[in-house]
Amino acid sequence: MAEWKWKGARWWKFDFHAHTPASNDYGKGPNQAQLKQITPKDWLLNYMRAGIDCIAIMDHNTGAWFKQLEEALSILDREKPDDYRQLSLFPGMEISVQGGIHVLTIFDTSKTTSDIDALRGSIGYRGTPGHCDGVTTKSFVDVVNEIVSAGGIAIPAHVDEDNGLFQQKGTTLAQELECDQIYAMELINPAFPKPQIYNDKKLSWTEVLGTDAHHPTGNDGQQYPGSRFTWVKMEEPDIEGLRLALLDGALSIKRSDQVTGDPNQHADLAIEEINVSMAKYLGRVNPFALQLNPWLNAIIGGRGTGKSTLVEFCRIALRREKELPEDLEIEFKKYSNVYSSREDFGLLTEETEIIVVYRKNGTKFRIQWSTNGNLEPIQEYINDEWRRAAGEIQHRFPVRIYSQKQIFHLAKTPLALLKVVDEAPEVDYRLWNERWHEEEARFLSLRAKAREIEAGLSEEPRLLGELDDVKRKLTVFEEAGHAGVLKDYQKRSRQQRVVELWSESLADIGDRLREVAGDIVPDELDESAFDIQLPEDGELKDLAASTKRRIDEIRKKLEELALEADHAVAEWQKNKDQSKWKQDVNKAVGDYEYLRKKLEEEGAGDPSAYGELVQRRHTIEQRLQNLQERKNQVNDLRNESKASLSRLLEIRRSLTELRRSFLESVLTDNRYVRIEVIPFGAKETIEEEFRRIIQKESEEFKKDIEGLLDNLLMNSSSSSQREEFLNNIKQHIHAIYTDASGFIEVKDARFKKHIKNLLPEAIDRLDLWFPEDSLEVQYSATADGQRFRSIQEGSPGQKTAALLAFLLSYGKEPLILDQPEDDLDNHLIYDLIVTQLREIKQNRQVIVVTHNANIVVNGDAELVCALEARGGESQKECEGSLQKKKVRNTICGIMEGGLEAFKRRYRRIALEKFNV
Repeated sequence: MAEWKWKGARWWKFDFHAHTPASNDYGKGPNQAQLKQITPKDWLLNYMRAGIDCIAIMDHNTGAWFKQLEEALSILDREKPDDYRQLSLFPGMEISVQGGIHVLTIFDTSKTTSDIDALRGSIGYRGTPGHCDGVTTKSFVDVVNEIVSAGGIAIPAHVDEDNGLFQQKGTTLAQELECDQIYAMELINPAFPKPQIYNDKKLSWTEVLGTDAHHPTGNDGQQYPGSRFTWVKMEEPDIEGLRLALLDGALSIKRSDQVTGDPNQHADLAIEEINVSMAKYLGRVNPFALQLNPWLNAIIGGRGTGKSTLVEFCRIALRREKELPEDLEIEFKKYSNVYSSREDFGLLTEETEIIVVYRKNGTKFRIQWSTNGNLEPIQEYINDEWRRAAGEIQHRFPVRIYSQKQIFHLAKTPLALLKVVDEAPEVDYRLWNERWHEEEARFLSLRAKAREIEAGLSEEPRLLGELDDVKRKLTVFEEAGHAGVLKDYQKRSRQQRVVELWSESLADIGDRLREVAGDIVPDELDESAFDIQLPEDGELKDLAASTKRRIDEIRKKLEELALEADHAVAEWQKNKDQSKWKQDVNKAVGDYEYLRKKLEEEGAGDPSAYGELVQRRHTIEQRLQNLQERKNQVNDLRNESKASLSRLLEIRRSLTELRRSFLESVLTDNRYVRIEVIPFGAKETIEEEFRRIIQKESEEFKKDIEGLLDNLLMNSSSSSQREEFLNNIKQHIHAIYTDASGFIEVKDARFKKHIKNLLPEAIDRLDLWFPEDSLEVQYSATADGQRFRSIQEGSPGQKTAALLAFLLSYGKEPLILDQPEDDLDNHLIYDLIVTQLREIKQNRQVIVVTHNANIVVNGDAELVCALEARGGESQKECEGSLQKKKVRNTICGIMEGGLEAFKRRYRRIALEKFNV
């Protein structure tokens, strides 16, 4: 699996409270002297083995060991021994404050031991560094202010335990809780009841967890490296990112006792990078490369900076052009056309290349597109090199790309939205379609075969008449008193022919056995290939000779069997000629010859006519029997086709049910949108499909066709009723086609004539016609899950909101949104987009182009890329997470409401001077 070092924010495993041997109580217990001998390298390796990313060094009132740790870490970075991993050290100390309260002080990674010593002097700690034998001369509030003034972060330590802030009472605690520079606390037990005064002040300090480890291992129930920690979301481990994460609270802080697994886990499908070169306004001087984050990516910038261009180029590379509705195709052409002059609206050149790096289940792929078609469509990264890979891009690399106009189109076009539903894995229309076409082909084949066989049944009446005539003639002969002789003659003649044929099959059995005997004799072994002086070669030669002798014995037995076969055949001929049966045959022939001569002498006619009539009767009866078998076969085929049609109905029902179940599952608790599946309800296409089947796509027979389809075009009926309506239409057409009595009279006689002239294949297609479903989309104007009404009644903003609520509610594939907030008011933007983006980005990657600061800031974008137009092409102004000051300043500078969005997110406006 290729490692992904993505841009923007990620989660870091942070120990906020780690002690070293510089603390006098490190290793406390019977082995303390030995434990305090641990080297800085071994101390660091213990944390590396535990998977820790960041450590705040919190020795008691000292930073004495920090320099040694920095030096040891530098050596480990060079040597990279087993268990090595990158580690960030935050200098600090655990201060014993006046009143016995402990406070964690965290400085930026760039600070040193001297900064810690300077702080210890400024707060008036008079005890022994490394010990808790004294307290500061300054109060809790003053100490916190000094820490902040020095650029650090103050966090009350283990507030729920000894020397913790919550051990204070009354006025003292009230004054300390007034300190507005505190926004995080170390809380060991998350169930610990907060003091009433804390609740009364409506404080919500971020709760972090550190080990407070004084031991390298967990012996005797002690805390140890990795036993407790806090996940912190930052781009890089620094004080600015940490401060914002602590201000952010639950969005950026996760305690190890309240989360399982690694929060850095992300969707298995994600876009790692978008690379464009030699487009008209993008990647001309140097290729434009946008590296992405696995969670929420925001692309911002002023008008005309290329944000939407980047989205549409992704659409081209990922082969998603056909997903656009027709009314947006013209607008899309400017992104997909090559310009030939400055006045042309095309945005491509003859050399444009677009590459999307796509991660699928840990494997990297490059999806490539170029104007000249020179690039391999798919490449896979294997053994540190790119190799050609197979597959269909659209199916193998799923992605959702929606512009605001697309979303609005989906809202007003149910069939377009249905295609989106069908692409969901829970529906998997592709697999369903395979099942449908397989059964459809079976049904049509059965119907065609039945007609083919049925076509040969037309001669049955003629054969029945001819059989009747033959039987009448035979009766004349049989009534003449000669029937017995003639019947016996016919019977014995047939028997004699059968016996003669069988005797012929016996004639050459002996010769065939002799031929086999000759064929099985093997060739001599080529002894020239062997050295008879070698024992093993001699042994093989003897084995071959032994085998040849055994084969020769078999040959002799076959020749003896051939003689036996000759004797058996001769004996058969002799016994047959002497048998009673042969005597009966000879008698029948003699009686017939006598009768023939007698009838000839009497002028009564040739008795052979009787035999011919008997043979003709037999032939006709055989043909009639064959026709009956074919009739049975036709019935069987028709029954099979009925069963196949029933299966097709079940398969079609299953599609409706898949769609319905999927929509119910993803919209169960959705307050904005409700979508109902209407079976066979696609009004837009029902008449068109019906006319295509009956091969009359013009406007003819309008009254008859509208009358037939009228019930089906109404949506206010149940599934079973709609099936009944559809079945009635088919029965009506069948009745006209077969001229059956009782069908409803047509208004236009030409319609009846047209139906009767249809080919049978058209009627087959009618039988397996099940109109497409439709979707009834409803929205809640109050966004409270109440008072739903049809989306067709909504404003553009309400339509967009409803469809966005649906599109954001499901899926694991990357989601690319281009300005989804257009037409939405701020209330909907925050309640709908921001809320859902926070929820879904843990399970799918989102890339959003936006002008709205709320989406970026309060949606908690892990990566922000700001574009600007410079030098005639789109350039990156800045990129990174919200912890970067330049990113925040850019948001405030180019996005309306940027500062307000930050105030809303980072709730202590008094601290904005540190944040924006």
